Amino acid sequence: MFTDLLFLTLRSLRYRSLRSWLTVTGVVIGIMLVVMILALGSGVQNSVARLLQGFGSNLVFIYPGEPTNPFVSLIGGVKFKEADITALASIPGVESVVPMDQSFLNAEFKGEKKTILVVGGPARDMYATFESSQGIRIAEGRWLASDSASEVVLGYLAYKELFAERVRIGDELIIKSKRFKIVGYVGELGSHTDDNQVYVSLPYYRQLTGIREGVMSGLVKVAPTADPNRVVQEIRFALSKQDTVRDFSVMTIEKAGRIVGDILGIIELALVVIALMSLVVGAVGIMNTMYTSVLERTKHIGILKAVGASYDAILSLFLIEAGIVGLVGGVLGTALGIGLAYVTGVVAASLGYPGLFSFASLDLWGIAAVLAVTFVVGILSGVLPARQAARMEPAEALRYE
Repeated sequence: MFTDLLFLTLRSLRYRSLRSWLTVTGVVIGIMLVVMILALGSGVQNSVARLLQGFGSNLVFIYPGEPTNPFVSLIGGVKFKEADITALASIPGVESVVPMDQSFLNAEFKGEKKTILVVGGPARDMYATFESSQGIRIAEGRWLASDSASEVVLGYLAYKELFAERVRIGDELIIKSKRFKIVGYVGELGSHTDDNQVYVSLPYYRQLTGIREGVMSGLVKVAPTADPNRVVQEIRFALSKQDTVRDFSVMTIEKAGRIVGDILGIIELALVVIALMSLVVGAVGIMNTMYTSVLERTKHIGILKAVGASYDAILSLFLIEAGIVGLVGGVLGTALGIGLAYVTGVVAASLGYPGLFSFASLDLWGIAAVLAVTFVVGILSGVLPARQAARMEPAEALRYE
């Protein structure tokens, strides 16, 4: 019985191939987006976690703005007084404090001009903290000799790919008409932004930008024997006395990871909801196609009933057809979603964000659930048209023109 119904269903779909494929396409789009989000979601979280782990667990970041939205203050140019940041070194448990500032500036190398992100900080303290906690290592050359040295250290991508002509240690880089000697570059960090940074001493940064006061952020290294949470509370209390930055954030790597994870979860949920709305549109398309199919096959339904087909047989015939349309759309959408996730991962890796996609990280149970949902959605979309077909009176169906 089931074999006969399946044969009739496949024959009907082949007879209306163009309409069937158009209906399938509506399901494919929604499922493709869902699968792509599922395939990339874990990769994004793993990449962020790997990046944060590289900073070390004993660092505390200080920046303007609330933890939930620090970018407003950063963009708005709100800055701490340098003295307020350096004064944090007197807090018990603080091993070192690095006031830092950054700006996008114009740079020129052998006639080629680029806009680069220049980071300024105390030369020796900045690298000592970077090397011990953030995992920044000099890949070739050396770090800045002193605050008075007209030298620059490039990020990995800034050294390797930023300029068309190959950069070498000892070459000169012109930043806002000032000449700097390239003395080294740091190893790859895995973040496109970090790998394109250029490091100079804070006094030279002041000369380049013309900003004589204030720093955008502070980096505090907590002593191994100290409690990071207690140190954070002390830092927050000390900064509450300054009157330059009204809203500020003091954040450990652990807290930053939780916030980033929450934000990614919200974004992923929003994208899934949007994708499910596309799936609903696909379900409406299946229902519309099935209603049209019932009208076109009214006489055929009458013949089936006249030769003894039962209510359940007619109902099953149309439900199977709707379910197959949904399942085919799910399979194709899954394949396309995985394919697009793979391409996205390759492109991201070429831009300096590796590990975004991995076949090993695919949630097979999640994909199986998606396929099951598409089949069920297809069946549910066909319930009303199938009931209409099953309730037809044979005599009326045979007279239908």
